[in-house]
Amino acid sequence: MRSRLVALVALALAAALLPAAAGAHPDELSAVLGALPAQEGPEGEHDDATEGEYEGLNLLANWPGDPAGSYREGSDLAFWGNTAILGSYGNPGGFFVMNIANPASPKHMGTFACAGPQGDVSVWENLVFVSVDTPQNSAECGSGSAGVPTYASGQAWEGIRVVSIANPTKPEQIAAVDTDCGSHTHTLLPDIDHVDEDGRPDPRVLLYVSSYPLGGQGVECNAAGHRKISVVEVPLRRPAEASVLSTPDVSPAVGCHDITVFPELGLAAAACISESQLWDIRDPANPQIVSHIRNPRMQIHHSSAFSWDGEVLVLGDEMGGAAAAAGCLAGGHAPTGSLWFYDVSDPANPVEQGWFTIPQDQPSMQCTAHNFNVVPTVDGSRVLVTAWYNGGTHVLDFDDPANVEQLAYAKPAHGSSWSSYWYNGHVYVNNFDEGYVPPIAYSRGFDVMTVDDGLLPESHDLPHLNPQTQLRPPKAEPKAQPGSGRR
Repeated sequence: MRSRLVALVALALAAALLPAAAGAHPDELSAVLGALPAQEGPEGEHDDATEGEYEGLNLLANWPGDPAGSYREGSDLAFWGNTAILGSYGNPGGFFVMNIANPASPKHMGTFACAGPQGDVSVWENLVFVSVDTPQNSAECGSGSAGVPTYASGQAWEGIRVVSIANPTKPEQIAAVDTDCGSHTHTLLPDIDHVDEDGRPDPRVLLYVSSYPLGGQGVECNAAGHRKISVVEVPLRRPAEASVLSTPDVSPAVGCHDITVFPELGLAAAACISESQLWDIRDPANPQIVSHIRNPRMQIHHSSAFSWDGEVLVLGDEMGGAAAAAGCLAGGHAPTGSLWFYDVSDPANPVEQGWFTIPQDQPSMQCTAHNFNVVPTVDGSRVLVTAWYNGGTHVLDFDDPANVEQLAYAKPAHGSSWSSYWYNGHVYVNNFDEGYVPPIAYSRGFDVMTVDDGLLPESHDLPHLNPQTQLRPPKAEPKAQPGSGRR
């Protein structure tokens, strides 16, 4: 989410909301968080990382930073082979590179320390892309947050950093692309078969950059005129030449928060704050809106994912931007900060099927649906892994979207799961600070979990994973994963 409290124009352009993308706290609070020293625990002592509630999910490993407790404000995750990229909202910002060849013992390889929240990440081969959604004096690391005269005149920088991890111990920024309203999040869309104007192979990736007007971003970013995303082109043979390719219109939405692409289907699902949209992406540089999903019971259209058969769409509502949510106090009986399920077998006519919220009560305001992905099961069973901030990490069966079943959950002590994803037989969790209302300068850091045997069906291994990029697994023999045999 964004780092300042602002009036977000949504629905009738009059609702004051806390922006929601991967956490949301105002500048004043962010400054407080940054000023607080990292702790080994909420009371200065390092608590046992295994403490908490675990039902069907089990803690395999925890990396709290080095020294313990120093890794704070984790954001999104991305994976390439045995490498995990841990996005860092702040303190220091940028990302960490981890070796997860042995999930029971993840090893820190390198750090790209570069301020500019919120640190949404994706990876392609040796390139990492990082979202910056806070105006900076320049694209250089350490330039500092821009002052009012700089951003008000449109001279500040925010957007996408392109970073090489060819040497994972020393990540190096090789390009920076300025985008209007910055980059709250972004979604990677590979276009490997692209050819140039002369018909020669010119493989590239496109980044769908989601942003929306918050407070104090100047002439290039305002609620009256920002109705778009930015499409950034990164030529893989010349990544330093990355640039904005197009700025597709997403009216009436005032920008978007997050986008999931399913290239094989030629579809994208965009969560655009006041509504969600389905797009035709067969011309990837110029997506076209196919349908709009409006739901008055959703406060912030935040995240999305497709079932692997493409028939069900999952939408996440980040109530109150997490910083002003009501908590999870209804025992799962009220649709607040929930997941919503839609039949999109006809993308032009989405049909609501049901909703789910966690049955565990959690009085923390920081309790709402957040980042999730769908497990690529061999038999087509629909299984979702989702983060729920202080509500923990949950594994859900949505074979029947009208009656979603919780299969497993984990609520580790002092955890605040920002991103929880399945990847090759394990569940990986990146944690934000335990609390920012009031601020608690402590994070669990990075968790690796397993699912109890018998709870999940067999699943395919993936060569890589950007969770908002749904690429079908290679056609190969499935690998039995821990927890196989549910059906």
